[in-house]
Amino acid sequence: MSSYLKTLATNPQAVIVYDNINFKDMKRDEVIGNKSEMRSMTTAAVVICPELPPGGLDQSMHDPSKPLYLHDILSGPGISGGDDIGLKITRCLIADAIKTTHPASVKAVFHNSETYPKMPELDKIDANRTAFWQFGAVFEDEGTIDGTYRVHEQIFLRQLGLRAPKDPGDSTPDDFRSRLWLVHGDQLTADRIRSVKSEQTRAKRAFDRRDWLLGVPAWFHIQMNLLLMIVRTHWGPTDYRLHAHHSLRSDITAWNRSYSSRDNVKYHQMKPLVEQGFTARVTALFYTAMRRRGHLPSINDVDPMGCTSAAIKDLTPEQFHALIEDVRTAAFTLDAWQGTQHADIEFRTMCRMLQEIELFLTIAHAVKTGDIGLLRRLVDPLIVVFFGAGQHNYGKEMLFYRWLLSPVNTDELQRAILASGLVNWVGRDTTHKPIDLSLEHLNGSCKIEMKCYKNSTHDVDTIFNRVCLSNSWIRTLREKIEDTFGTENPGKHTNADATLDIFVLARNLFVDGLAEPRNQQQLASLSDVFDSQDIFQVGMDKLAEKVDAFNKHNIRRPKVSDYPDDEADVESEEATGFADASEYIRSLEDEDFEVEL
Repeated sequence: MSSYLKTLATNPQAVIVYDNINFKDMKRDEVIGNKSEMRSMTTAAVVICPELPPGGLDQSMHDPSKPLYLHDILSGPGISGGDDIGLKITRCLIADAIKTTHPASVKAVFHNSETYPKMPELDKIDANRTAFWQFGAVFEDEGTIDGTYRVHEQIFLRQLGLRAPKDPGDSTPDDFRSRLWLVHGDQLTADRIRSVKSEQTRAKRAFDRRDWLLGVPAWFHIQMNLLLMIVRTHWGPTDYRLHAHHSLRSDITAWNRSYSSRDNVKYHQMKPLVEQGFTARVTALFYTAMRRRGHLPSINDVDPMGCTSAAIKDLTPEQFHALIEDVRTAAFTLDAWQGTQHADIEFRTMCRMLQEIELFLTIAHAVKTGDIGLLRRLVDPLIVVFFGAGQHNYGKEMLFYRWLLSPVNTDELQRAILASGLVNWVGRDTTHKPIDLSLEHLNGSCKIEMKCYKNSTHDVDTIFNRVCLSNSWIRTLREKIEDTFGTENPGKHTNADATLDIFVLARNLFVDGLAEPRNQQQLASLSDVFDSQDIFQVGMDKLAEKVDAFNKHNIRRPKVSDYPDDEADVESEEATGFADASEYIRSLEDEDFEVEL
């Protein structure tokens, strides 16, 4: 294994991913020096990314003296629009929601038509099987700065066997003088890498300076924190007396789900919940548009489900597209987010909820299909919504990611950063996944082994060391056995069919008049209702200040190791001539301007 890792180290298209694995090492019989304790260790893998330049990456491709400019974020298509990509994304997600609830009917509508809304394709990477190899066990905690130093030594010097002479003046070959390594990980990993680089900017030894190392936030942890943001903003009101029909807690109650606390939510529970809630509300909006256009004349026509399906089946493709546009205009525009056309706060809350989930679903689609052009587009709105929701750590990470996708890096390096963040173990068009999620799956083998087989002799260290050494071999062996016997045992989880749950909620929202703005007479009989925060406006208000702070702490002047002082040539909101971000946006506005979420 050691020799194979050293061979992979010479591959110019190799990238690294590592993450900490934390667990409680339980002791049944505790004595002095032998008691239960929390253990923090590190797992890592080397991945070969064919999208990297054949000659590899060079440190000259990265110029950390260039700042991040506010207007680059605000004028990006993910925020300012300026094209029809955002419209196509929204229309496709609306159509897919209706297709989920009424699959046979939608298929009948488009059986002789090729006009079904499709996701735009911007820059898709090839669907090749990703070559990877897991490192041996790293018994260090990368969650600390001291541990990060030791992790780098373990991975790059000991396991990869790269050369780093202790004397900078030595004529011995130095593998860290020119090559640039990309390392993917979660927010903590990327932050610790920046910290050790900051501490070592004046070091004479190339390995210690770490100009060869670029930490990149990975997409699975970005997705997890975006889902956490939706939980934060739309779980429901803290005051139970408020009306809240459009919240995660109301959906949990309606569907009688078992999880009821926002303090201990699980990703695998929240992801289907928000997806099904999105589908149900879009379906209810579609029913409302059908009734408005005379395709669904009676409320009774949505009960039972077959009547609604029959009404949708009778639509022409042109009528279906018109209804999709009605839904988009009602809930997926800037006016819908701000609620400028009505006084129904609860309907505005639903529109904000849908637009936040739309961003989550778009990222999931871009990752699954390997569309790194679409991922690039979504970085800018992620910056705004993370800061707006108070998730400052990931707001800073997305600023850093946006900086990496600016002229600070060459075009080749920018594309390499995006492409190397995805892997494809199966090699199909829709089986890409984030590189950090692939490492989490490998970590799962360790946790399963510890849960099932750990004892006083087969202890944590033995299991961790053995599983890290054998993970890659066992995966390859399993594939060979399955191929030999012609039987595949897929590891994909089979989801329960939630179509009936979705339809019931959609019907109730439609019948109760909650899928359209209510009039003043209806609102007069209501007390206070749940009003979600305008995270987009809050994030925009903070953006200029956050960009300035980022530049002051991350930009390095040419040939100067220290941080820039207050007079550094870094553009701020004053340098652009605008008092704040909102003034800058107004200067870009025209009749077609639309902020996309």
